[in-house]
Amino acid sequence: MDRDATITAITGLAEQLCDPHHHVERVRYWDKNRNEKHREWRTTQPGLLTQLHQAAVEPVEGRTEPGPRSVPGSRPPLALEALSTHAAICTHVAHWCTSLHLDLRDTAEANLRALIGATPQLDDDDLTLLAAEMRRWHRWASVATGWTAPLFAPHVPCPACKVTGQLRVNLHAQIAHCRACQATWASDDGSIYHLGAYIQAHTSRKAAA
Repeated sequence: MDRDATITAITGLAEQLCDPHHHVERVRYWDKNRNEKHREWRTTQPGLLTQLHQAAVEPVEGRTEPGPRSVPGSRPPLALEALSTHAAICTHVAHWCTSLHLDLRDTAEANLRALIGATPQLDDDDLTLLAAEMRRWHRWASVATGWTAPLFAPHVPCPACKVTGQLRVNLHAQIAHCRACQATWASDDGSIYHLGAYIQAHTSRKAAA
């Protein structure tokens, strides 16, 4: 990938992390004469980082017990994962800004935009590294925002670090990551299919044992 294409890729990933986007879903229905029709359902989705933040800070209702105080409800595991992922991305982005002597902003989105503004000044090695990091952050966020639908959490060792029970797979987005070593898999490079075959083979061996 040449330099201009790398900068374009970085910018596109940052936009998905930071900026709202329009989502169009084609919905099928039938009219009174039982003719099949379609309508478009248009929504505006927030950026992935905002979705992560919303998942992490969603209020959790407490349960009321006799006495003067209510007992707080527990935060769902997926909300905790979203919180952890959001914090990790914020930390990594801030580290990049600090290493490039950029002033830290109030939000991760603002820091990401500052990084995008600095990309023309990066040498080729740093540019390639930032692109890889940006893809990793995008995958982390894409997996964690599966909080709206259950994530697949197979009880198998991670193929990268061998820690069991830390894989999280967003089946709809076809993206996965390991919570232990932060390795990622996605459909764009075909790695998610290798992970799927690995999980299936490991599960089959356990079932046959």
